[in-house]
Amino acid sequence: MSIQPVGLVSPVGRAAQWARGLLLTTLVLTAASVVSGLFQIDLLSHAASGGISDAAATANDTRQVVIGGLQGIFYLATAVAFLNWIYRAYRNLTSLGVQDRKYSPGWAVGWFFVPVLSLVRPFQLMLELWHGSDPSGLERDAAPAGPSIQSRPGTPPLVGWWWAVFLVSCVLGRIVLQMSLAQHPTLDQLQTLSVLLVLSDAVDVAAALLAIGVIGRITSWQAERAERVRQITDEHTLGPLAHSPLNIPTLVRRPEQS
Repeated sequence: MSIQPVGLVSPVGRAAQWARGLLLTTLVLTAASVVSGLFQIDLLSHAASGGISDAAATANDTRQVVIGGLQGIFYLATAVAFLNWIYRAYRNLTSLGVQDRKYSPGWAVGWFFVPVLSLVRPFQLMLELWHGSDPSGLERDAAPAGPSIQSRPGTPPLVGWWWAVFLVSCVLGRIVLQMSLAQHPTLDQLQTLSVLLVLSDAVDVAAALLAIGVIGRITSWQAERAERVRQITDEHTLGPLAHSPLNIPTLVRRPEQS
């Protein structure tokens, strides 16, 4: 039987660096937004009790607009980098010995934009990506009679917390957006909006930290698992693993086209 070369796993380290770097930048901006929001809450409290100067109000509004604008720019860049990492990492699963990958790499990204299903599918994809990248699962995933990766029980706490906090962040963000569109808000409404904005930013900080952890773990696992796949392939090519329980042809199939 002809064994094809296995240097087929696309490195995701560069994509991971971009995603983590932008997440860190966004995290710093969001932390600054929390501080700025607390200043705004204090300013509104003074406005309710005795009034504030036009200069103080203008300075506050300018600060909030600048920080908010930077957040918007980096949120968009971070989303693109994160989805690019997901696409590349998910595309590697087949070359890493996963026989039953459920979706295409394109849908690994696309499910984030499908109404209703975007509440569930990305989480399921991340579970699949997590288990399929775990080096300890190589023999299990490559075995002909191995369990389906989609039906494998257990949700890693890091992934579970990341998704839960991400959903809370989305809900709070939607509420803040709707309230910010109100015409001629009252002082009480502005105070409520400011509190919710600070809370939303705080949750975003937690979501970013968890996402950084998920990216780091999966990226390092894929590098380790790819090395083990290469070792198995080299040994098989030389003959010693002729009776190995691993399904070597599965591990050395050609890479998929992007």
